[in-house]
Amino acid sequence: MAGVTWTQRGTSQGWFSVAASADGTKAVAVVSGGNLYTSTDSGMTWTPRGAARNWSSVASSADGTKLVAAVSNGNIYTSVDSGVTWTPKATVQNWYTVASSADGTKLVAMVKNNYAYTSTDSGATWTLQGAARNWTSVASSTDGTKLVAGTWQGPIYTSVDSGVTWTPQGLSQNWNSVASSADGTKLVAVSANPGYIYTSADSGVTWTPAGTLQTWRAVASAADGQDIVALAAGGSIYTSTDFGLTWKSRDSARNWIAVTSSTDGTKLIAVVNNGFIYTSSGPAP
Repeated sequence: MAGVTWTQRGTSQGWFSVAASADGTKAVAVVSGGNLYTSTDSGMTWTPRGAARNWSSVASSADGTKLVAAVSNGNIYTSVDSGVTWTPKATVQNWYTVASSADGTKLVAMVKNNYAYTSTDSGATWTLQGAARNWTSVASSTDGTKLVAGTWQGPIYTSVDSGVTWTPQGLSQNWNSVASSADGTKLVAVSANPGYIYTSADSGVTWTPAGTLQTWRAVASAADGQDIVALAAGGSIYTSTDFGLTWKSRDSARNWIAVTSSTDGTKLIAVVNNGFIYTSSGPAP
C-alpha cells in the first residue's frame, strides 16, 4: 500500500469528499460551497467542473466514467463523462453521503437525519429504503449488493440486498466513516467518540477494535480489504497492510477529512478541509 510519503496538490480550499477510479488514475473531489474538481493523472493536477454548491459527498464507478455527487440541501448530480458535465437528479434534500457499484449502475445515497435511497439505473430514479436515521457514511461492494453504513450515535447497518433491508450491527457510537472490500466481506469503520478503528471479516456481523484511541475522521480500503488507510481528525494519516492488526503513522497532523484508495492500494488521495489535496503512490513497507 502507498502512504509513506505524501505530495501536496491543488489549491487550499474547503475540500469535503474525494473518490477515484479503480486504478486510481481518474479522481474527483468536491468543495463544500465550491466547485467539483476532476483529475486524470492520479491527482497531480485538477480541473474545476460544475457550479459552486454545498457538495457533501462523491463516488465513482470503477472506470471513472460514471460519477455521483450529493449536495447538502440540494440535488444529487450524476455525470457520465468523468465529470465534464453534470445532471441534477432526485429531489432537493439534505443529501450527505453516496456510494456506487463498480459499474455505476447501483447507487445509494443517505439523507442526514432521514432516509436512505437507492437507484438501480445510475441515478435516473430513486427509491426510499428503510427507516430514518442519522446516516454519516456508506460504502458498497463491487456489485452493489452488499452495503455498509455508519450512523451518528447509533450502530453500523449492513445490507445484503442493495439497500432494500438493513440490519443493525456493532456498537452504538459516532461512526464517522466506513469502507468495504470488493466482495463486501471485509469491512472497516472509524469512530469519532473519540474511539477506535473497527474491522469485520464477516460482512459486519462481528467487529474487532484496533488502532489507538483518537477522533477518527475517514477510512478507505483496497479491494482485498487488507490494505487500509485511516485519517485522524487533526492528526496523522495511518496505514495498515494486515487488515488493521498493525498501523503506521504517516505524514503530518492536518485537518484531514476524506480519503480514497485505488483497488490495489498503491494510489491514495486524501483531502484537507480548508487545506490542500495530498497524493501518495507506490508500495508501503
